[in-house]
Amino acid sequence: MASRKRPGRKIRVEMRSNRARQARGQDWTRQFQSDEQRVVDADRSESVRAKGAVSRKRTLIVDDADLPAVDEAQWLQGVVTTVHGLVSQVDADGVTWECTTRRKLRTLLIEQRAPVAVGDRVWFSDQSRLHDGARVGVIERVDPRRSALSRRDFRGREHTLVANADQLVIVASVARPRIKPHLIDRYLVAAGKGRLRPVICFHKWDLAREAPLDAPGGHEEADAGGLTFDELLDEFRALGYCCLRTSATTGEGLDDFRRELQGRTSVLSGQSGVGKSSLLNAIQPGLQLEVAEVSHENEKGRHTTTRARLLRLDSGGYVVDTPGIRQFDLWSVAPGELEAFFPEIAAHVGQCRFRDCHHREEDDGCAVTAAVAAGRISARRYASYRKALSELAEERR
Repeated sequence: MASRKRPGRKIRVEMRSNRARQARGQDWTRQFQSDEQRVVDADRSESVRAKGAVSRKRTLIVDDADLPAVDEAQWLQGVVTTVHGLVSQVDADGVTWECTTRRKLRTLLIEQRAPVAVGDRVWFSDQSRLHDGARVGVIERVDPRRSALSRRDFRGREHTLVANADQLVIVASVARPRIKPHLIDRYLVAAGKGRLRPVICFHKWDLAREAPLDAPGGHEEADAGGLTFDELLDEFRALGYCCLRTSATTGEGLDDFRRELQGRTSVLSGQSGVGKSSLLNAIQPGLQLEVAEVSHENEKGRHTTTRARLLRLDSGGYVVDTPGIRQFDLWSVAPGELEAFFPEIAAHVGQCRFRDCHHREEDDGCAVTAAVAAGRISARRYASYRKALSELAEERR
């Protein structure tokens, strides 16, 4: 007789805090101290001996990735298209299901802000029989992610914005709001860490003459080093990054923008008000995404996209329109590995005198600082690297 294949292995996991064993309803010790006879008549159905640690754990059957073993006979498979609170919309062969997430799965992924993100490939159980036939399910498992765009949230935990995308389109407007070169650099690091191809989209290019890059007060995070918009674009192109100049108002660069999205799953991310939704409306008007004007007083955009959504493009491919951000803190990037995500710096690391060189101005024998002095590395990019290095070191304290 052939041996039966085991579905997985058993593990013990901690229960969440509100699943902990509740206190006993009767305090026998105090009753004995106050009235010995009353103890004799006490409810004998109550267990005196607690189960201890056993009552605070549960047993799960998992696979080699420590995720719930797949039950293909009973579960359906789909892709998360949007997440709203505890409810996720899942597309399964063109049919949309409203799904919650099994509590045991949230227990396994308790360190994350949310165990499910847009783009996740999930297995879910059909619960429609309990909801009068409505397409309702429960997510039982999230497959391992091949890529992810994540940032650090205000509680110091991972916030995964999108999973399983092919590329990150960094949308930066040249004006209204003003461009932040250091923010673009941080996005490039996040793209490298998350295994995403980066594309830099300089939007609202029709306003480039109206708001020069070196205008006073134009940079909140890093000095642009006196570069013009064209020079900044050429700086990124020289490093091998794909860069686009676009304008949803004039139509400039929209064909190139559409071509870069075609056949891929793309994530659009950037500051509030840079025009992510306007760009998508321009290449596919039927999407009818909400847009809003940027404040003239503080040049800050208003959140018109409130949550990430996976959208299908008529030209082929998918795109995720994400909410605008005010800041983007890197997640899971150690100070020592930051240099690997700055290609011009990584090219000189092997020539440094010391193996643990941090590439600061005070480091004697540093090939990186020597390359900056010789003009082989952009002074602006080097300043951005040092700023990011200080931010990562501060987060670790």
